[in-house]
Amino acid sequence: MFSTDLAFIHDAGFGAFAEGAAPEIVRILRQHGIAAGGSARRHPRIVEVGCGSGTLARRLVDCGYEVVGFDISAAMLRLARSKVPEARFRRQSLTELRVPRCAAVVAIGEVITYVPCASKAGLPLSLRRFFARTHDALEPGGLLIFDFIESAARRTYQAKSKAGAGWVIAAHAELDDAGRTLTRRLVTIRRIGRQFRRSQESHGVRIYPRRAVGDALAAAGFTARMSRAYGRYGLMPGNVAVVACKEGNGRPRL
Repeated sequence: MFSTDLAFIHDAGFGAFAEGAAPEIVRILRQHGIAAGGSARRHPRIVEVGCGSGTLARRLVDCGYEVVGFDISAAMLRLARSKVPEARFRRQSLTELRVPRCAAVVAIGEVITYVPCASKAGLPLSLRRFFARTHDALEPGGLLIFDFIESAARRTYQAKSKAGAGWVIAAHAELDDAGRTLTRRLVTIRRIGRQFRRSQESHGVRIYPRRAVGDALAAAGFTARMSRAYGRYGLMPGNVAVVACKEGNGRPRL
């Protein structure tokens, strides 16, 4: 998943979401008292799950945070290490991740929807365990910030494409009969010197009921608030942003 060429194309042509959401993520952190700098020169640790090519990590480090990023794509991690040499990056899946002690965990860009699930409804056990491990790892008042797909309406398409300098990507997205899995089929062509390289991937992402996500967060000990946006930055149709607080920081705010 996200092999060399797709990782390159994603970073080159699809970084708008992370760039647009980054200022709002920083604002949410500060709004909940997770701020860097000041007289004590604090550098709160932020764990980014599904860090991709490091776009959000770059913003967090620039704002004074310590960042530890995790991703399952080795190609994405190579880009992230180049973009944010000050941060630490490790290859690890969400389902196996032992979350280090931190002030906040951030997983933006539908990261949790990539968790495999055998059931037709509800949340996979591995995701509920991730919520519980995250809660245990957070400092009092810590935050878990993420987004997920609640509805696939307006998210399917027969074909669309995008091109940039030396690359092109074509995609098709379809929903299964149960309405719980959105499959994206991706074909990329990238120019390498005088050669053109073609590759393809298929990504299945899960659709989660809002209530099921809320119940799982509550069971893990979180108080959560959900919205269609990170502050002033709106999400794609059908997506939901979540700010979940561990005890000690009042009610979550978006």
